[in-house]
Amino acid sequence: MKKIIITLTLVLFTTLAFADTLPSKEKAKELAQNVMAEIGKGNMEAGVKLTKPYLIVPEHEYFALIDQMKMQQPIIEQRFGKTISVEIAEIEEVGESLMLVLYLQKFDKHVLRWKFYFYKPRNEWVLNTFMFDDQIHAMFSIM
Repeated sequence: MKKIIITLTLVLFTTLAFADTLPSKEKAKELAQNVMAEIGKGNMEAGVKLTKPYLIVPEHEYFALIDQMKMQQPIIEQRFGKTISVEIAEIEEVGESLMLVLYLQKFDKHVLRWKFYFYKPRNEWVLNTFMFDDQIHAMFSIM
């Protein structure tokens, strides 16, 4: 068990060591904005590829994510329609080290929310994770 934890820790630190960093909150927000600008044009793959240098996941997981998104995109378009636009919904900070940038991807019939989680371990920011879903009810305090 101890060996597994050490191995996982080494993998995490190795991955984190190779992730590019963003020098400020503004640059982190700008990355999310650039990703969403591509997504707003209907270029989901191009937008998501902008995250690659900053994301702290192993390369094989990253490409699996891209493949999964490619499979989901036609289903999303069939169900929700074409992308109309994107808009920033919220920026939330926890202390000085965590920031969530939340965007909406608007379609003809529905909306997806995109969440970008940034983490500042020392002086610069990394993209810890990002995700999208259609759980719009979770955006309201009264459910």
